[in-house]
Amino acid sequence: MSNKLMKLAYIIASILGTTLPQLALGSQATNCGENKTCTDYLLITGDVMRQPVHLVSDPKQNRLPLPAYDGSGFLRSIPGFNVTRKGGSGGDPTFRGQGGSRLSIVDDGQHVYGACGGRMDPPTNYIYPEAYDQITVIKGPQTVKYGPVGTAGTILFEKNRHKFADADVEGRASATGGSFERRDGIIEITAGDKDYYIDFDMNQSSSDHYQDGDGNKVQSSYDRQNSHLALGWTPSERTVFELAYGESSGEAEYADRLNKARQIDNRDITALLQHEFESTWLNEVEVQFFSNKNDHIMDRFDEGVNSGSNVRRMTDGGHVWLELTPLDAFELTAGLDYMSSEHDGRSMAAGDVGLDDLLQKPFKDDMRYKNYGFFAESIYRIDKNSIHAGIRYDLWNTELLIAQMGERDDKLYSGFVRYEYALAGHQYYAGFGSAQRMPDYWEIMKTSATALGQKAFDLDVETTNQFDIGWIYQGPIETSVALFYGQIEDYILVDATGTAAVARNIDATLYGGEASLDYALNDQWSTQLTVSYTRGNNDTDRVALGQISPLEARLTLNYQWNSWTLATLWRVVAAQDRYTLGHGNIVGQDLGASHGFGTLALNASWSYTKDLSLIVGVENLFDITYAEHVSKAGTGNDLPGSEAMFRVNEPGRNAWVKLNYRF
Repeated sequence: MSNKLMKLAYIIASILGTTLPQLALGSQATNCGENKTCTDYLLITGDVMRQPVHLVSDPKQNRLPLPAYDGSGFLRSIPGFNVTRKGGSGGDPTFRGQGGSRLSIVDDGQHVYGACGGRMDPPTNYIYPEAYDQITVIKGPQTVKYGPVGTAGTILFEKNRHKFADADVEGRASATGGSFERRDGIIEITAGDKDYYIDFDMNQSSSDHYQDGDGNKVQSSYDRQNSHLALGWTPSERTVFELAYGESSGEAEYADRLNKARQIDNRDITALLQHEFESTWLNEVEVQFFSNKNDHIMDRFDEGVNSGSNVRRMTDGGHVWLELTPLDAFELTAGLDYMSSEHDGRSMAAGDVGLDDLLQKPFKDDMRYKNYGFFAESIYRIDKNSIHAGIRYDLWNTELLIAQMGERDDKLYSGFVRYEYALAGHQYYAGFGSAQRMPDYWEIMKTSATALGQKAFDLDVETTNQFDIGWIYQGPIETSVALFYGQIEDYILVDATGTAAVARNIDATLYGGEASLDYALNDQWSTQLTVSYTRGNNDTDRVALGQISPLEARLTLNYQWNSWTLATLWRVVAAQDRYTLGHGNIVGQDLGASHGFGTLALNASWSYTKDLSLIVGVENLFDITYAEHVSKAGTGNDLPGSEAMFRVNEPGRNAWVKLNYRF
């Protein structure tokens, strides 16, 4: 256990030790008494859509499966999401078969891009979900507001701004322990008065190598620390100014490669101004600036191999948003945003030995880009109807500073329109979105399909045209259905069927959706069923589109009595026989067909008071051996006595316990 974790555990223990006696005296004043329901600690076993194209989740609430240590682990609990397994950390999320930069990950207003060319550190790697107040998934190209459009979807990890009427202090702490030496801890403190506030959180997560269902050890250890400090000034009830600084550092080992991450660090700083107006037409202005830096070292020094590199990614940006009400029934958000990103690196040379020689090398730029974006997004309401629409223009400048070198300017256009209708507990919607996406760093750094030996700097812009329709019903039975059909022109395919992985443009079709059903059997028992499915076609090559996860269903059964809750989660995944060997994306390529599987998880919670709860759980109860279809090949496992894996297997049976406390 690291020194930082020991310090965090000491802090949490001190808080609990100070407050538990007081809680014992005041336990009768809670809403978790003998004849009351403890609504603050209902288990979340599956977040589902309750408003058109939006899924909103509270990451601080109890949930099954095991509480996630990073953003990708959290997203995998949402229907339609899957995660490419590399080891214990660094998983890449996909939604409806699409990942990478097709998913726009917004970290409290920032765009944080990973530095590793092999995706050891995707953006979600730096996110500890429990430290955020709300996570929102916007399905499909149905918003243009949050920087470059996520053609598959947009995911917002958001923190609250704080305003206090009087001087006050509040906070929360939690600690998790589990199999494979899993250790998590987080502490959050917010304090302030009517003029100022301070918001601080610190968390630590670590795990040893896990074992699959056959007892085979999978190289997957990690150790990560995150901290965040925000200082706020609230000169009036309508104004907030905040300065924030965050740090994230860690190390990890992976089962799909021999390189190990000696360092995965991130530093970021943001400045935010929000002001509400009393005007009848100008409601609010928001201005935010951010700057972040990823610094990543990967090597094989512990194996006695003098192989290593150090890569960095520096990103600066910001936005200005205006919220307007030109008419009583018409709301408009208009804005502009800017982003500049630069990637550089250094590596070992002949005769170099160890880390010291690597760190003495100069950095060399390999790519940089700038993006200016302008957008308008609106809502027009008529009785029970509303029309949502948006349009966006992006101007990109990209420079390739290695290989053939070059510079390109691109103009991108995106937009959407959606009709919503609500009546007697029913919500219906239908929308169309068209979004263009620039080739990202990882795609450009692949080999060009038209000029072998050069980078894929000649890739065309990818254009997604997608229809989304859905129905939501909230009554005795809660139901939601979300369906989509998309055609993607110049889809960027990574093809590893030859001697080198090349990136080339194709045309593709994707369709499918998600459905959910929630039913309260009585006051104590409830159940939920979710189903998700995506089918993808490579229309150019007339084969299956690579890296598409199969049909999946999740069934939960929940029981609640007084301050106790019990829950089961049965996850069933079909076999996937639609694949194209070697085809995929920047994360991975198809390895072949995959087997279906089913896993069962159990958990229970007890709320001593409304502020103190204990949760226990066990995942993969029957200790089966299985791998996700999109898992990477298990080629890098160098643990003594371990066995090679066709795909990186998921963890076997593992148990955990979590203690939550709010004050």
